Amino acid sequence: MKISYGKLSNTYIEGHKRAELKIGIDEKLEPDSECCIYRVPTELRKINEAAYTPQLISIGPFHHGNKDLAEMEKQKVRYKKEFGERMIEENWEDFITFIEKEEQHIRNCYSETSPLKSLDFITMVLYDSIFIIELFLKFREHAGKKEDRSKFQECKDDVLLNKPYFEVGLKRDLLLLENQLPYFVLEELYRSTKFKVTVQGYPDFLTLSISFFHDSMCIIEEKPDYHPNVNQFTDLKRNSLLHTHPEDNVSFSVLPSAVKLEESGVKFTFLEGRCLLDIEPKQRNFIIPIPCFSGVELKIPCLEVEDNTETVIRNVMALEQCHYPLKTHVCNYISFMDFLIDTEKDVDLLIEEKIISNLMGDSAKIVQMFNGLGLNINLSQSCYSGIARVLNAHYDSGWNRKRATLKRVYFSNLWKGTGTIAAIILLLLTFIQTICSIKQVEWFQ
Repeated sequence: MKISYGKLSNTYIEGHKRAELKIGIDEKLEPDSECCIYRVPTELRKINEAAYTPQLISIGPFHHGNKDLAEMEKQKVRYKKEFGERMIEENWEDFITFIEKEEQHIRNCYSETSPLKSLDFITMVLYDSIFIIELFLKFREHAGKKEDRSKFQECKDDVLLNKPYFEVGLKRDLLLLENQLPYFVLEELYRSTKFKVTVQGYPDFLTLSISFFHDSMCIIEEKPDYHPNVNQFTDLKRNSLLHTHPEDNVSFSVLPSAVKLEESGVKFTFLEGRCLLDIEPKQRNFIIPIPCFSGVELKIPCLEVEDNTETVIRNVMALEQCHYPLKTHVCNYISFMDFLIDTEKDVDLLIEEKIISNLMGDSAKIVQMFNGLGLNINLSQSCYSGIARVLNAHYDSGWNRKRATLKRVYFSNLWKGTGTIAAIILLLLTFIQTICSIKQVEWFQ
């Protein structure tokens, strides 16, 4: 569907039709220094192409004009009309002037040169931006109806938010690396919007963004002290995961699986109230406070695995490969978890300990997901290297494995433990009785 230019002024349109393109569109040999939105590398895309491809909506130039996504262009027109009802008429000219002024900057944010002419490019940016802003406002209002309706304008029923299929699909598509607008464009258009009615329920755009994309991967919501440097929405997701992430150390090469570590006495524990990447080791002391009776507890936040989990993680990892090759924090986390997850038994163990919440129903799919996520990925130094050293040292200790086996065989539950202790006491009493009997015989002799 071809978008109507609608609110673009006739003078502006005619001026662009008469003028030659001021921006060259020769193919880039390499990304500009301002680049933050990339095509996914071929070696990653071929592993799971669907994970990087929008299913409902195109945002930005990479997938613009895709006929399979044409139906959502009608919703962009509708959202533009409804957003226009919120703001004063003169605001449209301000938006267009800003996008026109920043056109070269916006183009530089993409790793490939867009073939769109200036007028078409500006129109695309305008419609895509307004759609996202209106979607976030509607989502906020929709949630507000259940809390305090006095804070928000009356929220009309909207097909994109009333049907879970559309809401989930839009959140998925808006986090794809290739399906982005530069964040500064969205932030500035929202900031400069002159609403007809001042409503206290309109927060800043970062708060709107975090609220829309918030999920179980990170507990960060609307915190006033959280001000990350955001390039686009995939970057926002990565930033939310790294909010409390520790410093890097060195890389690690190998780690036993979860089941093997447990068999050596490592205890896996669910770490509540922390972001996904915040894995913590803890020294665990038993009743007898001596080194040979100490152990390791590995505390890991819960990962909720559902249909779109792989897509979100893959796109954040692709961003790190392209934009943060020396700070591949999420890739390092996946590598760490990939070592732990070798078989379905490893997944079942982590599910039992509430470290993985399996909404896919099949442990084999989770094994396949983690084993596939690490393919063709380059890693930087990792904060998990220290944890790996502790776990490997614990696993390599023959005493730890023997002690863990003893505990598993004879003290795995109350009844086994009680029976074992009773048997030991009985054995000791029998031994004492035998010694006493021998001594008694010797005395009579």
